Amino acid sequence: MKKELQNKRAQLAVEMRAIFDKAKAESRGLNGDETEGWERRRAEIESIDATIDRLEKQDKIDAHGAQVVEIGNALAVVPNDPRKKTDARYDDAFAAYMRRGFSGLEPEEQAALAGRFIDADGRNIRAAQTVTTSGGGYLIPQGFSGQIDVAMKQYGGMLQAADTVTTETGNPLPWPTVNDTGNVGELLAVNTQAANQDFTFGQVTFGAYKFSSKVVLVPIELLQDSFFDLNSFLATNLGVRLGRILNTKLTVGAGSTEPNGIVTAATAGPVGATGETTSLIYDDLVALEHSIDPAYRASQSCRFMMADSTVKAIKLLKDGSGRPLWLPSFQAGFEGKFGDTILGYPYTVNQDVAVMAANAKSILFGDFSKYKIRRVMDFTLLRLTERYADFGQVGFLAFMRADGNLIDAGTHPVKYFANSAS
Repeated sequence: MKKELQNKRAQLAVEMRAIFDKAKAESRGLNGDETEGWERRRAEIESIDATIDRLEKQDKIDAHGAQVVEIGNALAVVPNDPRKKTDARYDDAFAAYMRRGFSGLEPEEQAALAGRFIDADGRNIRAAQTVTTSGGGYLIPQGFSGQIDVAMKQYGGMLQAADTVTTETGNPLPWPTVNDTGNVGELLAVNTQAANQDFTFGQVTFGAYKFSSKVVLVPIELLQDSFFDLNSFLATNLGVRLGRILNTKLTVGAGSTEPNGIVTAATAGPVGATGETTSLIYDDLVALEHSIDPAYRASQSCRFMMADSTVKAIKLLKDGSGRPLWLPSFQAGFEGKFGDTILGYPYTVNQDVAVMAANAKSILFGDFSKYKIRRVMDFTLLRLTERYADFGQVGFLAFMRADGNLIDAGTHPVKYFANSAS
């Protein structure tokens, strides 16, 4: 069924492109019949996209033999995602630690975790030492981290659109910048000395802010039931929580005691005319596009970013000749979705970007590879046993460290459109 829907969508996209190309070739807008046909096909594509999204989620559940378990007062679907294990002994020992705690590990399991334990002061110590179950946690193995990464990327868009750099430690990471765009070479006469012109360097320094998943509570009964896929349950829930907070801070973080979000770091672009508090026009998008230097517009990472409600508004816009700005793609593209475009550029939906309102910075555009996300290598997981023992539960808490900032040497690779004040 999904394949049939994908083929149907592609056919609709071909038909819509044909309508657009015909009008463009004749240097005119869409006539009445073409507009009706375009809008009908667009609505059908949106319906197909929603159906395909549901089918893909169901496929994941079916493919991995998902279990339906009761978490508190709610039912949760927990997929059994297969993991690529680079260290099977450590992965198995880590899973045993999550179920039974440190005191419940066999000697060989403790040996497998040797060197991976983090005490309350953040020191890496050998697991064979005497430790308390609430005094520290374990570095999350690579397979488990991979599952968390997938869950994090399902939210927001910044982890997909920006460039991520991973480091082994959380030491300050300086990133050099240079802006030589104001300098040019020279034409020399014979036997004439060349002039001096040095580069002026700057730098952006990345830190390592700590992010928490908050505590995820798991009933002891589920820990004792071997059928329950604890790894997938925790990876999904911890990843979703970390993904939400990380995307928010990478989008609108203030930059002093938290990451410098892309909206905060971006440069002001065009502002909507009076009356465009909750709307925009074709001219605004063109002005935003051309506020970015052509060198950045030529990058494969150049794109729009906005909230879903803004995408919906743009889908209804026409250019100066009456042709739609939004065009459907024939095949799947960015984010696993169909690579639809606005003014020929891809776009990313980020629900942490402001919806259109008075003075709202509602649309970003530019080369998103210039926004760098710095992540410290390891996640850390704490198992909290005593704290929730009277509820018959065990708490799990994940930490990660990250930072983000826009590398802007003065040429402003990303700008924003702001709605009018009134």
